[in-house]
Amino acid sequence: MGNNHMQVAQGFRLLLGALAPYIALELSRAVGDKWWELAVVDILYDDQKRDLPYSGEWAELVDSLDIARCLLLFDLHWQQVFRKRLSVDHRTWAKELVGVRNKLAHLGGEDFSDDDTWRALDTMSRLCEQIDPESAEEIRVLLRTLRYGSAGGSSMVIVSGIDANLNSIRAPGRDLLSIQLPGRVNRNNTLITTPIQGLSSWRAVIEPHPDVAQGRYKNAEFAADLAQVARGEGAYEYRDPVEFFARTYVTEGMTGLLEQSLRRICGKDGEPVIQLKTAFGGGKTHSMLALYHMMRGRVSIDKIPNVKPVLQRADVTALPKANVAVLVGTALDPTKSKRPNNMPGITINTLWGEMAAQLAESSGNPKIYDYVKEADKKGVSPGSEVLKNLFDAAAPCLILMDEVVAYAKKIYGVNGLPAGTFDNFISFIQEVTEAARASKNSLVVASIPESEIEIGGEAGKIALETIEHTFGRMESIWKPVAANEGFEVVRRRLFLDCKNPDGRDAVCAKFSQMYNENQSDFPLEAREVEYRDRMVSCYPIHPEVFDRLYEDWATLERFQRTRGVLRLMAAVIHELWMGNDASLMIMPGSIPLDVPNVRDELTRHLSEGWNALVDREVDGKKSIPYQKDQSNPRYGGKLAARRVARTVMLGSAPTSRDQNVRGIEASRIRLGVVQPGENIANFNDALSTLTSVLAYLYTNPSGDRFWYDTRPTLRKTVEDRATQIAASDVEYEIETRLRTLRKEQPFAGLHICPSSSLDVPDDQTARLVVLRPTDEYKASNPRNIAMTAVTDILNNRGNTPRIYRNMLAFIAPDQDLMTSLKQAVRLYIAWKSIKDDSEDLNLDAAQNRETDNNLRRSNETLDVRIKEAYCWLLVPYIDKAADMKTIVWDTIRISGGNDSIIYKAAKKMLQNEQIITTWAPALLLMELDNVLWKDSDNISVKKLWEYLCTYCYLPRLANDTVLDKAIQTGLNSDQYFAFASGFDGTRYIDLKFNQYVGIVERSGFLVKVSVAQKQLADDDAKRQAEAAACAAAAGVSVPASTSGGESTMTYQPYTPGGTGTGYEVHEDPVPTQPAAPKNRRFFMSADLDTTRINRDVQKYVEEIIQHLTSVSGAKVKVSLEVEAETDEGFSQQTVRTISENCRTLRVRDSGFEE
Repeated sequence: MGNNHMQVAQGFRLLLGALAPYIALELSRAVGDKWWELAVVDILYDDQKRDLPYSGEWAELVDSLDIARCLLLFDLHWQQVFRKRLSVDHRTWAKELVGVRNKLAHLGGEDFSDDDTWRALDTMSRLCEQIDPESAEEIRVLLRTLRYGSAGGSSMVIVSGIDANLNSIRAPGRDLLSIQLPGRVNRNNTLITTPIQGLSSWRAVIEPHPDVAQGRYKNAEFAADLAQVARGEGAYEYRDPVEFFARTYVTEGMTGLLEQSLRRICGKDGEPVIQLKTAFGGGKTHSMLALYHMMRGRVSIDKIPNVKPVLQRADVTALPKANVAVLVGTALDPTKSKRPNNMPGITINTLWGEMAAQLAESSGNPKIYDYVKEADKKGVSPGSEVLKNLFDAAAPCLILMDEVVAYAKKIYGVNGLPAGTFDNFISFIQEVTEAARASKNSLVVASIPESEIEIGGEAGKIALETIEHTFGRMESIWKPVAANEGFEVVRRRLFLDCKNPDGRDAVCAKFSQMYNENQSDFPLEAREVEYRDRMVSCYPIHPEVFDRLYEDWATLERFQRTRGVLRLMAAVIHELWMGNDASLMIMPGSIPLDVPNVRDELTRHLSEGWNALVDREVDGKKSIPYQKDQSNPRYGGKLAARRVARTVMLGSAPTSRDQNVRGIEASRIRLGVVQPGENIANFNDALSTLTSVLAYLYTNPSGDRFWYDTRPTLRKTVEDRATQIAASDVEYEIETRLRTLRKEQPFAGLHICPSSSLDVPDDQTARLVVLRPTDEYKASNPRNIAMTAVTDILNNRGNTPRIYRNMLAFIAPDQDLMTSLKQAVRLYIAWKSIKDDSEDLNLDAAQNRETDNNLRRSNETLDVRIKEAYCWLLVPYIDKAADMKTIVWDTIRISGGNDSIIYKAAKKMLQNEQIITTWAPALLLMELDNVLWKDSDNISVKKLWEYLCTYCYLPRLANDTVLDKAIQTGLNSDQYFAFASGFDGTRYIDLKFNQYVGIVERSGFLVKVSVAQKQLADDDAKRQAEAAACAAAAGVSVPASTSGGESTMTYQPYTPGGTGTGYEVHEDPVPTQPAAPKNRRFFMSADLDTTRINRDVQKYVEEIIQHLTSVSGAKVKVSLEVEAETDEGFSQQTVRTISENCRTLRVRDSGFEE
């Protein structure tokens, strides 16, 4: 069995020491000298009065009462005796303690639990408070020892050792906290390991208060309630003076307040009226509680050491005992009268009646109420003179007035209330201030709200203005908590004293060193010594947390400066403590916003929509930052993405869209996440990643400030619009951009996204076909859509088989890369729609700039993606060594580079000799010998060109000029072939061999060398024969002439022994002169179908105009003539529109005629 029952027994002993004399005293007052006989012995049953004396001295009789009899007598005499002295709560507490006493008497082997022990002792102290404050304090000592292990409360905890395995503090004779083993429990939202060796995590340096660490606190406990404390209710930390001051940081403002109050109450020169005015949650009530506990004289100054300096400043040696009246407007009901049990015959109606009754009870002098009895009855303010006399009679006295504006709102505009009228209330406020000033040592302290939330509507504003005017004449205005003191208030309330100051100082020094070594990455002030000192003062909470809460969140009207921070940080600390957080300090990036208790403390002050935003874009297992941490090893172990997102959330959520400068700087984001030993670049990278993927994370144009907003970013709007863009619109955009491509040499035609094979002409020119976006190529799938499309185009033109198949090549998009291309198209179209709808979307200047920049970038990206996706060059050919009937496709990747896909295709085909612009005659002869004239002595040039355009096992020539040049070159040699302009079936006409030929006629023939030489030899022999015949007739001889060329015959006289023959034939080749240029001018005129004008113009451009513009030196002029007639005449709107457009387009000649 434990020792909790011993604590309960000790509590009863202390209670008995106060309760027995009190009961005896009150019974003797009520009954007289025979109180023992009549009120004790006669009223108890036989078994209850066993062992009691029938008479005796006062001390003997009192000592004979045990706790059970005391509690019984208290209940039996309640109606006639004790209800006149105490509140009904005291009877309830006494009945509860009867049950506790019975349980203690029949305990058996099971001890009291900690909670039951706490409840029992707490009830004892409450019951004893009004009866014997000193005994009540002794019982509170037991309470503090039970909870904190020290009679002095949390501020006096003695650390006797740190268990290395449990990492827990142990107080004398008792475990303060039950700590989980490090590393064994982690909620996946805190750091598991300390960032740097040699430094301790904050958990090893300082402990939270037990209620915070164990999550036993209630949010309402951070809202000090003066009325509750005055009634002996509320959280123990507020009711117990020792524990209250242990958790209270006495700010400079509070020090001044307490000093002024002490000097006034002790009859010195303090201010008689003090007004507390600050923002919602700024500490007004807390300051009043400090006055309440300090002035009631229920605790020794030795037990609240942080108040000793105040006494020294006030030149006071001991705490005074003043009579205190607490008037809390929210706790008082002006519609009801009150009849206190302990003041029989009195009915309290008004605020001044309540004040007088409390002073009468506190002083033990019921007659004090008589000063205002009539005024209270009639609801009329008693006047300043009466109040002055009342204060002097109750002196020294303290009047605490909280939420007076709230009380005034209740009675404003309402007549017939027991509490009187609003005007009488205002008169009382004026009179009480005048009375306090005129009295000797009385003090009035009132709180005045500053925020709209507390002021309320019209009634509140009128009441506030009137009260401020009244108080403003003679009060001392004081503002409780300065901004730079808030962190100390929070730290003192949430944490025990630091158990390892050296460890704390080492951590703060390391942080400061990091800030100085990386000055460009952190704010300027972080490198200063003052900032290091702030870290020490705020430890374990990083100063940036307080800066964001007090500078940013405190600007929200609903955010309570002190109370709001306490509630938030209590939830944060509990979660980090239970999660075994290993961080060096609690930083903005440490705040686990995936925990509802933490998240709600922030989002409750914001507009709708923030919870969903946090879940998706900030923290939690379904959030994008969590996914990034999980997918990136550099992030995951450090929670880099989530810590960055948390910091941005904390630093930017309170900002509004109306601010000119919004968001948190990148340097402050790093200040809120980076710890010594961590890589700054990882967090920079995480921030960049989140900026690119989060839909509600904004950044300014310079990219150095970031913020969240519930309105989606333009990026989010673009993403939403992109998902709604139809596939047909995507394909149309791609095709539109592809159609801007220009053909490149050596292709004579370029065909973009033909809808069918009919769109690709079947002629004898080299053509490049760019397939549609839907005709995707997949290397691993031989039956992909692209291959189906190119096979159809290669084999057919519409319903007719294609003839000239060897003149085609194709470019196809890659199936895998089309996904990114289509996404790029959607983003471009979406950004373009944002630009078009900028007025409807009400974009500001920054968003317009963002739209322009992103539209430009998405346009550039789209062009790049098209080049990347259209990366397959498909060239058909037939392998002569294999199957002469089967088309084989050469698939070549042409990705990379900034050149157009057309240029890259042309370049690659030229490099691979898949299209030829210069052809050697030897190669031509090889093709002739292999197939084309294997069974013939000649081949017509026309047929040869047709073969080259038709059969894919032959080389692909860029155009017929390439063939002509190859033939011309070959004819100028005796190695390849001859040329004839005709063939009559037996003889070649105009046969030319080994000589220049200027024009290669399509009707001509290429002739095998052997055949040509034979015909030329025959022709030479015939000429020689004819020459010989002529010579014989003339008496001369004619030698044989060589074949080829034209011959001339000259006469050379015969000389005996000489070489002359008389006639000789000389070969004089006469070069052929180039013919004069023909077909120097082209003209055409065509009628267009007005319903399909774009299609017809496109065809004329591709099939005719492009051929003309491709001729070097050609001057091409294209004009557009339009004639339109209507019998009814064109309307004025049409005339005006067309005329304006003609002027805009700078049409040379236009007009309307009758």
